[in-house]
Amino acid sequence: MQNLTPEEIQALLQQPSVGAVSAAKRKPSRILSGVTFQPYDMQATLTLTPRQRAMIRQWADQLIQSLRYALIPSLRMTLELRLNSEGLVSLSELASQWKGKAYVIPMTTSGRLRGDHFLALSINLGMVVIDRLLGGPGTVSRSLLQRPLSRLEVNLLLKFSERIAQSLLTVFVGEGEEQTVQLQNLWTSEEQIAMLTDKVTLYSLCYDFQLGQESGNLWIALRADALKGLEQLSSHQLTQQPAPSTSHPVMSLPVTMKVVLATGRITMKELKQLQVGDVILLDGFKGEPVRLVWNGRNLCMVRPGIRNGHLAVQVLPPKIQQRGEVK
Repeated sequence: MQNLTPEEIQALLQQPSVGAVSAAKRKPSRILSGVTFQPYDMQATLTLTPRQRAMIRQWADQLIQSLRYALIPSLRMTLELRLNSEGLVSLSELASQWKGKAYVIPMTTSGRLRGDHFLALSINLGMVVIDRLLGGPGTVSRSLLQRPLSRLEVNLLLKFSERIAQSLLTVFVGEGEEQTVQLQNLWTSEEQIAMLTDKVTLYSLCYDFQLGQESGNLWIALRADALKGLEQLSSHQLTQQPAPSTSHPVMSLPVTMKVVLATGRITMKELKQLQVGDVILLDGFKGEPVRLVWNGRNLCMVRPGIRNGHLAVQVLPPKIQQRGEVK
């Protein structure tokens, strides 16, 4: 065996092996430059079933009443809400609608509706809220348009938005679930909103919102994937049929009851000839139960009387009927 000289050994060490060369050819670099990139579009892959859409639409209508009785006590002014549109929308498309027109509040919720969502309120309505919470008449201030919001004004809007978020969770999830909501910040500048360029899909509820004399929009944008888990909760609630909650904001709505003592019929001619002092005979008799009516519906039979000097009625068992009724 011929011994190699030091020079030949050094030359062999510096020469790349055939296996290394072939391996380098088989493994192209994972870093590419100068190529086009297509973002992954969630909207093309995520859909909701007709049942899920119907449930969301029902909740969206219920949210109108919940918001009315959650916001009116704090603002102490008239407000009207009407669902304008709802459906799957990309975040970047919503950002283009909000830019320069709305205050945007990112929010994070836990529980069954956990995820990152967004609230947005038209700028003019936000100013009405600020002015009203500061004790003003609820008008749009031009000076507020020309300067950034102060920390106090931002906190007032965040507090107002928190009421909206809590009403949303109560309607969509229910009061029995343990749930929290955290409002991250208030985005007021177009530069902040323009950063929302993600292709993630949100389920947007856009309401026409009127506060006093000012009109605008309220957007509630929810992660669509978070809504899918609510169908199971809704089916469970329908099966259990729990008793209605007495702490729901709707339960504090005042209603007007009417007591119909008796009815009578006269002709149009007699109606036109009515004069002061005329006596009209009714079909009822003294001492008979009378009807308690709400919203045009007969609720039950009651007996009229007096309690502490006030007119009052006593609810009667359903078996007690008026004279002439078939038992």
